[in-house]
Amino acid sequence: MALRNQLFLAGVVLCGVALGGCSGSTSGPVQPTGVGPAAKLVFTAQPSNAVAGAANSPATQVAVQDAQGNTVTTATISITLAIGTNPASGTLAGTKTVAAVNGVATFSTLSLNVVGTGYTLTAAATGLTGATSTAFNIGVGAAAKLVFSVQPSNAAAGAAITPAVQVTVQDAQGNIVTTATTSISMAIGTNPASGALAGTTTVAAVNGVATFANVSINNAGTGYTLTASAASLTGATSGGFNITAPTIARTWATVSAGGFFACGATTAGAAYCWGANVLGQLGNGTTTASPVPVVVSGGLNFVAVNAGYYQTCGVTTDGAAYCWGSNVYGELGNGTNVGPQQCSGAACSTTPVAVAGGLTFATVSAGHGNGEACGVTTGGIAYCWGFGVDGTATISSTPVAVTGGHTFAAVSVGTAYACGVTTAGAAYCWGIGALGNGTTTVSATPVLVAGGLTWAAVSAGEVSAYGVTTAGIAYCWGDNLLGELGNGTTTESPTPMAVSGGHAWAAVSVGEFSACGVTTASAAYCWGVNIAGNLGYGSITGPEQCSLGPLSGPCSTVPVAVSGGLMFAAVSVGQQSTCGVTIAGAAYCWGNNPFGELGNNTTAFSATPVAVW
Repeated sequence: MALRNQLFLAGVVLCGVALGGCSGSTSGPVQPTGVGPAAKLVFTAQPSNAVAGAANSPATQVAVQDAQGNTVTTATISITLAIGTNPASGTLAGTKTVAAVNGVATFSTLSLNVVGTGYTLTAAATGLTGATSTAFNIGVGAAAKLVFSVQPSNAAAGAAITPAVQVTVQDAQGNIVTTATTSISMAIGTNPASGALAGTTTVAAVNGVATFANVSINNAGTGYTLTASAASLTGATSGGFNITAPTIARTWATVSAGGFFACGATTAGAAYCWGANVLGQLGNGTTTASPVPVVVSGGLNFVAVNAGYYQTCGVTTDGAAYCWGSNVYGELGNGTNVGPQQCSGAACSTTPVAVAGGLTFATVSAGHGNGEACGVTTGGIAYCWGFGVDGTATISSTPVAVTGGHTFAAVSVGTAYACGVTTAGAAYCWGIGALGNGTTTVSATPVLVAGGLTWAAVSAGEVSAYGVTTAGIAYCWGDNLLGELGNGTTTESPTPMAVSGGHAWAAVSVGEFSACGVTTASAAYCWGVNIAGNLGYGSITGPEQCSLGPLSGPCSTVPVAVSGGLMFAAVSVGQQSTCGVTIAGAAYCWGNNPFGELGNNTTAFSATPVAVW
């Protein structure tokens, strides 16, 4: 019996200890299978850095493991991934819930849409301890599209849209491509009032953003939109915005365009000037250019002012004439050509000085060229001063009466010549230039313009002259290389030629190589050179090409309508720009603008009228 008990105990030891249990046993230790039950999730293939919107590659993998870290190859549980750390409020796309295969779930289509540094993912499954991935980054994708990041705001006609419109280069997911330097062009999309976009309309992106700081639209309208385009990128259209009629802070009586500057007088008698000012021609006591009107110093009340090439003259309500600007040739008429100031080494005055002689003037005109000026007294006598307009180089710093005994209603000064209309409607010209008498002979005294016409007004330009008869027909004479005679040719004429188009004209004005006029219906038309939008018809190309020696450029040999549908009372053509006053007293300008001579607080040219501030 004792031996049997010893054998039994030995069997227990052999089954329970040495063998880890005996077959048929129902309690105590069991033989191990090698892997414990599923307990946790582990990222076995971590997410990698990627660009926004692109699938994370290689595929992210999550394994089902037991507590000891062994993969439970029999597991088929569904595992769900989500964003853990989300530094840029990104969104996880792709198949985010995947069933494990052989204990491993493979996520091959995951992507994030927003650029950011330090993203993590989390893995979760029912009944298992979750996991968090290591950190990874999402970078910007390739440039794909344009987006208006600062939309255009409502603005007044002709005023810069503020804040500045901005267009951003983005990848397909909407991230800014900060390395982009793409040139982006802006244009009007929806155009409810046939407006024209002025300012710098093509801008290179900086850090992926193009800023359009000075764009404006000239015509009031509701529901404008802008479009943005760039090579190889999907374009964009802005939200809608409105352009309102400009608030007329000043009601203008007259405006006059000169040599890269302009001036005007309000109905209240105040004179303002804007644009170039190197010789004090703005009259505000400085030589600083201004892209907006600045008041002329002195507190004088002007009936009208007239801008020349480098100087301005005006007539006050009591008939006194004042001039300011350049005085190199005595063109201020104040009795000297050696002061009263010095501007850039030249004689000048930055404020109005009285024209000598104590004369009472009805009108004055500053010249287009070397420093000339003329005026007509209330008694009809014409006087001139500055660089001689009598065919000589005579300089007079005080007014000298024009010979001939004519009674003039008005005179207009060109370059080294002048023309005037008598009270009887006869036109006379004198000096070196477009005299209109059928010859090219210099005349120190007024010669009758050919044709026997009865004139209402004349305008002398740099190389050609214009007039309107009392019947409303416009005639031109002189040079015509760029179509400035408006008769459909580029052939010069020493005698008056009718301007084409059959319009009934109220007035015309001529500048350097272009001219404009206003019809009796208050419509404005221009013709001649169009190199900087001088014609105001909405384009700097065409409508024709005219040759100037070996060069050619855009022009029109016949009148073309100025864009915008504005009703003008008068227009004035300067060196490369034109200004006009509407019948409501608003001032508009168009053409070249390097010194701010359009008066709209920019230096961008405009091929359509923009409102003067």
